[in-house]
Amino acid sequence: MAKRTAAAGRANQFRAGAKFDEMTLMRLVYCFCQGLGVQLAARSTGLTAKTVRGVYIALRKRLLKPAFNRWHGTNRAVIRTPMPEFEPLLRAVYFDRLGRCAGNETCARNYRLGNRKRRECRSCPLVDALPPEGRAEAYVVIDAVHAFYEAIGIRGEKDIGPIMLFRERLIHRTVVGTVQNHSRKRENGLFDPNEREFLSGGTLLDLLLRDLAEDPL
Repeated sequence: MAKRTAAAGRANQFRAGAKFDEMTLMRLVYCFCQGLGVQLAARSTGLTAKTVRGVYIALRKRLLKPAFNRWHGTNRAVIRTPMPEFEPLLRAVYFDRLGRCAGNETCARNYRLGNRKRRECRSCPLVDALPPEGRAEAYVVIDAVHAFYEAIGIRGEKDIGPIMLFRERLIHRTVVGTVQNHSRKRENGLFDPNEREFLSGGTLLDLLLRDLAEDPL
């Protein structure tokens, strides 16, 4: 695990100018890796919900780094093509359509509330991008991401485009799911931070702390 001793002249090696100590931030990173909601993490660390939300979003961006690919795999091929040179373009189009669909939260909410019989709306951007079975799978993924973010209590991110927002949220949701499926649990149901199996939460926690020590928030 990253060194817990503060660097000389810095109160918190993980967050420049932080008004709280390293142990508090370490607990917050653990909450993030665990997938705990913002309000629960705030109570656990003694921080405000606003601070927790900001750190969660900052940590989420860290998951885009190649070092964290093992927990989400979205950088692996998602589309089969006989011409690999076109795969990056197809990937961009794929996430563009998913992001545009996911960005229309009113559409998904109306379906969930029973205001529409079909999950697919008339103007769905996935219609000309995926076959029916592919669209059905995409809606499951999109709805799972929406449900996860409603559960952790983060809404209204307006300073990021819908495509990148969905990509970041999808990676975050996938990473937490992978951790939950590959971690040894304590009696309280939370993963053991001392475990160091390849996909465990303890390994993710350690790697995030190392990243923060090298490049503070």
